Amino acid sequence: MKSNEKGRSMIEMLGVLAIVGVLSVGGIMGYTKAMGKYKVNQLLNQMAELTINIRTLFFQQNEFSGLDEQVLIKAGLVPYTMLSQPQSAQNIIHVLGGKVKIFPSKDAHGKEKAFELYADKLNKSACLEMATTDWGSDPSSGFISLYIGTAVDEIDMPQMENIYSPTQHDTAIGIYTTGTHEYAIPLSPPEALQACTCLSNECVVGMKYM
Repeated sequence: MKSNEKGRSMIEMLGVLAIVGVLSVGGIMGYTKAMGKYKVNQLLNQMAELTINIRTLFFQQNEFSGLDEQVLIKAGLVPYTMLSQPQSAQNIIHVLGGKVKIFPSKDAHGKEKAFELYADKLNKSACLEMATTDWGSDPSSGFISLYIGTAVDEIDMPQMENIYSPTQHDTAIGIYTTGTHEYAIPLSPPEALQACTCLSNECVVGMKYM
């Protein structure tokens, strides 16, 4: 009788351990998913903050000539958490570990009255969120276009200099604009899935503001 009780106790213990294991795996998966969502939200906030800081810094200027990452860093307009080390050669690094690149860009008259900023090494979830986010459908925001690329290499030049208005777009090379035309941004989730064809951690997304 005693041996039977011990047998039942052992089986019960194994059952408890199995349940704990399942719950632990589920908890880890849930935590990982939540952290991924948190980081993507942080990325959106970082890009929005940099955009506001650029527009604020150049508010009194007619053009964005000379704008780059170092200008923002020296002006103290980049959050400390986004600065790489060493300080002698700092880059702007977003929350997912890729670089943020910033360029002056041209308007229809060839003047540098616009700017573009890009984030590379994004995962697919981040690409989808950036593509479906309303970065400024109101004309007063100055938001013109969105670039979605698959390049692993660092973006070393602006990709949207030939886009000057919301009516223009060239989805064949990953450029989407605001407006009422087909594939106008923000994209719908199905459209974003078609646009974000990049593999994991190989997405590049950029924005242009006038």
